[in-house]
Amino acid sequence: MNDFLTSIINWAEVWALLIPLAVIFFCRPKAPYIKPVIWYVFLALVLNTVATIIVEYYFQMPAWLKNNNILYNIHSFLRVILFSLFILTVRQYLYPTILKIVLAVYVVFVVVNFSFIDSPFYISSNHFAAESIVLLFFSLSFFLRSMLDESNVNWLKHPSFLICAGISLYEAICFFIFLFFYPIALKNREFGELTMSIQGIIYVVFCIFLALALYSSCHRENETEVPSNKS
Repeated sequence: MNDFLTSIINWAEVWALLIPLAVIFFCRPKAPYIKPVIWYVFLALVLNTVATIIVEYYFQMPAWLKNNNILYNIHSFLRVILFSLFILTVRQYLYPTILKIVLAVYVVFVVVNFSFIDSPFYISSNHFAAESIVLLFFSLSFFLRSMLDESNVNWLKHPSFLICAGISLYEAICFFIFLFFYPIALKNREFGELTMSIQGIIYVVFCIFLALALYSSCHRENETEVPSNKS
């Protein structure tokens, strides 16, 4: 029974994505703003599947295929880019240039980090911490702008609210997990494995938020924002 539960947790980052994927196939959301989310689901499924197969069949893999860390680093980068683009395009902001600058600084940081500080073949705590900071900043910007919104759109019921809520929950918890992953794992390997299991569970919750948002976008009568006076 323990082996069965362990397998479920180990494969959580794969089967969790099948939940939003099922919504995509059955509901076929067509709203233009939701496309970055759809791209994320497909790309994340490919990366997570390959990464998990490498872990589960580690001893059967050739030497050059035994390191899956680069896949997680790529996944992290794509998550930032795609969800940042989603948040940028889903609505109007008072100061969109600030968000674009933050995203540009992140891209520069990734290039510098993997060129001079961390190897892309290791899980980069710096990179994952930067991911959390950027996506939390974007999500909080969305929430703040929605609170001050004067248009007729009810943002609390908009699919983007669910997506930003899911991002905020996932990143707020995983920020500390990835920031202290190596010190924890070196000091107590079992506790390090437990923290990664927690990350897998939170990722399932994140995917459920994505599925709910995708389902909601399919049933909205008006898929676009009513423009406000300010941009």
